[in-house]
This record gives sequence, structure tokens and C-alpha cells, in this order.
Amino acid sequence: MIKFGEAVLGNEIKAVVNVALGKDKKINEVFTNALTRGNCVFANLRPNLIVKPLTLVVPRHNIESEIQDELFQGVIQYAIAKAVADLDLDEKLKVIVSVNVPEVPITNLNKRKLFQYFYASAKLAINRALNEYPSKEKVKKEKYRALHPLVGFRDVRLEYPPYLQIALDVPTMENLEFLLQTIPKSDHIILEAGTPLIKKFGLEVIEIMREYFDGFIVADLKTLDTGRVEVRLAFEATANAVAISGVAPKSTIIKAIHECQKCGLISYLDMMNVSEPQKLYDSLKLKPDVVILHRGIDEETFGVKKEWKFEGDCLLAIAGGVGVENIEELLKEYQILIVGRAITKSRDPGRVIRMFINKMGYDIDTYRLYFDEDEEI
Repeated sequence: MIKFGEAVLGNEIKAVVNVALGKDKKINEVFTNALTRGNCVFANLRPNLIVKPLTLVVPRHNIESEIQDELFQGVIQYAIAKAVADLDLDEKLKVIVSVNVPEVPITNLNKRKLFQYFYASAKLAINRALNEYPSKEKVKKEKYRALHPLVGFRDVRLEYPPYLQIALDVPTMENLEFLLQTIPKSDHIILEAGTPLIKKFGLEVIEIMREYFDGFIVADLKTLDTGRVEVRLAFEATANAVAISGVAPKSTIIKAIHECQKCGLISYLDMMNVSEPQKLYDSLKLKPDVVILHRGIDEETFGVKKEWKFEGDCLLAIAGGVGVENIEELLKEYQILIVGRAITKSRDPGRVIRMFINKMGYDIDTYRLYFDEDEEI
């Protein structure tokens, strides 16, 4: 059996270490194949003193300069060897360590940094491999919290409710840009490219929204026909979710949900004008990820009030009649609160948004240290 581990340490200079280790026929074959490639070295403490267990150091990329070659065969190789020697591992193991090789000036300071970063990363990666870290439970817990430093945004899948979904139905691009500039950073915010906005500016408006907000964006298409086509168009515009109308033919709803699943999008089913939302949901072969219990703007204007009871294996969203005064009561039943005019018509949209999200709990990173890990000591 081969076990694998990874560790990345360092700031301006990073040490990226991937490890494969084991002590059976499989690892022997992998070890021999790597050795015969010719671009690797044994980890040694000095020439003619390789460490035990036998350890290969392999560059992750081509070495293209004399500086990289000297660092790889010098301080990096030595750091890996020292880490293996200090761990006092079972001599029957075979260890393969894949490393990056930075291109930095060869100074005493840089050599010391590289030694410490690669030494610590190698020890950490080997221990993680031996302990089979991370566990599946750890990965599931972190999948909505993880922020890759070279990406800069999280791929949110609505796994950290509750959420405030801001429905942007403003009539002009100036209004839209003004609102986008006022939105505070929060893990609890979803933006909705409203139906009127999309009708006026097209789905390309989502790409404009991305310049200001790279979080979760819903394309409120209220799809009534050509479910697959509309979902695919929203996908190509980088939407994270598509809203499908519950009054559409059932075949359209099913095709749209299926296309969302194919494209990795979240499917919303908007129950506006659906007399029996529970009956429709139960009848669907494919279930939406989110069900919106929706009172339309015109219904609100004429004072029509609906009471809903709904059960399903999905997130529940409420639209229409949501205000700061009833948010705490609504959060007992709904995971997504959709708010439009209360924010977009406000003189100070940013303040109103904060009034909502301040009642939705802490953001993901509020109490999290940058180097936080949960590995056993």
C-alpha cells in the first residue's frame, strides 16, 4: 500500500512538498521508475551519506538555471535528508519526495529560509502520509471554508447557511454599479441577477457583476421553456445557480435541473403562482437544490398574503415581505432570505445589508487563525 502526504510552508518563498511512501512491491516499482528518470537525487546529508529509509528527491518541474540546480542539489536535498533522519522512520520504507525548486538569489538568508521551509514541510508531509491525513470528514468540513491563496475566492455551494440573497432588479447600469460598490464582504451574501436586469442587459450582466463581487451569483431566469439551453447560457456567463419557474412544464423543470447537475450549478425552483408547491416538489423525479416560496411584487402591492408549509430535502428560500423587523422569525424556517427593494431602494444600501447580515451569525474566518490545523499532537 502506498500512502500520500502534502505540505506547503513559507510566505514569499514557498516550499511545496508531496510525499509517497510505502514498503511493498508497488512502492519499489514506483521508486525504481523514478530513479531511472535521471532528474532525481537520493536525499543525503553530505556526498556519500544517503539517509535511511531510502529517499528520492524529485523536482516537480524542469530545472532551467544554475541557481535552481544548486539549490535543488544543495539546501533542498539536505533539508529533506535531515527531516527523514530526524523522523527515525522504519528502514523498510521507501520514500519519494516531490518538491518545487524556487528561483531566488543564493544568499545565506535565502538558503536558511529554504532549509527551514523544506525541512518542516518534509516532516509534516511524511507524518501526514503515515497518519493518512486529512480524513474524509476533514475534507467535507473544509470544502466550503477553504480559500486557495492563488485563487482568491471560495467556491460556495450554499453549505454555510443562512444567506441573504440580494435581488438586483435595478433599471440602469449606473444604479447597478453603485449598489455593487456598497455591498460589504460577507460569507452570508448571495447576489441575484434579477429577471428585469437580465432582460435589459442580457446574461452578460453577470460578468459585469463579477468585477465587483466574485461570490455566489444566481441568474433569476424564471425559466419557462428550453430548460437545458437557458441553464447552459447562464453557466457560460459564470452564474452559480439558475432559478426555474415552478409554473413551467414539468419536462422543462426536469431538463433544467438535470442540466444544472451536469454543469455543477445549483438549481432554484421558484414557486411563485404555484398553488401547491409541496405537491409539485414531491412529483419531480429530480429535485431542486433550493425551493423559493415567493410572493410577487404585484401581490405585495395589493396586500395579498400567503402562508406556506413545505418539507423537502432542499434549502428553503423566502421572497416577498422580508424585512429587518421579521428576519429572526424567518430564519427559524428559511435558510435563504431574498430581499430586493428594501435594499436597492434604500438611500444607504450598505447599512441595510449590514442590518440583515449582522443577524446571520459569524463569517467563516472570524475566529480562525491563518495557520489553523487540527492534526493530533
